[in-house]
Amino acid sequence: ELCFNDKVYHLCIQNVMAFPQDYAAMMTRMMEIREIPKVVGIDIGGFTSDYLLMRSGRPDMDYCDSLEKGVITMYNKIISGINSEYDILLEESDIDSILQGNTEFYEEAVVRMTEGMVQDFVKDLLNSIRERGIDTKAAYTVFIGGGAKLLSHFLEQSDRLGKYTFIEDISANAKGYDRLFQIM
Repeated sequence: ELCFNDKVYHLCIQNVMAFPQDYAAMMTRMMEIREIPKVVGIDIGGFTSDYLLMRSGRPDMDYCDSLEKGVITMYNKIISGINSEYDILLEESDIDSILQGNTEFYEEAVVRMTEGMVQDFVKDLLNSIRERGIDTKAAYTVFIGGGAKLLSHFLEQSDRLGKYTFIEDISANAKGYDRLFQIM
C-alpha cells in the first residue's frame, strides 16, 4: 500500500522475474548476438563493472559477475593522484571534460596524467575480465552503460579487444527487460 498525491494505492505483485546482469541490454541486439559463438557484455557503471558471457545467444552463468571497478572509483583515484602530484583539486566534471577532449583549460601534465590513469583503468578492467576466463580478443565485446560511453575512446584504443560494439541507447535495459518479459 502506498500514498501518492494524496491518493492511496493498493498493489499486489504477482509475477517477478530475474535475469543476469547485462542480459536485458544485450537482448536489444539479440538478432545479431545469437549468431556469434562468444559474446561478452560489459556494463561499466558508477561503482561496478558487470560482465556476462553469452554463447550462441544463451547466457553462460559460469561467466557472470560484478567487479568493483566503476567510473566513480576511477574518478576518486584520479582526483587523489592529481591532488598528490600537482596540488590541484579536480572534480568529476573536470575529468569528464578532459576525457571528452576539452583539454585546453588544464595543465598539459594534468591532462597526460589523467589520460594515463584512464588507460590504466581500462587495461586493468579488461585484464580482470580475462583473469576470469574471458578473452576479449577472442569474444565479440558489447559495451553497455554510461561509463562505457564515457570511456569509449580509451576502450577503442585498447590492444585487448577484438571485435566490439557499444550499446549507446540509455533505454536499452528497459527495452530489453520488456522484451524478456514478453518472451516469458
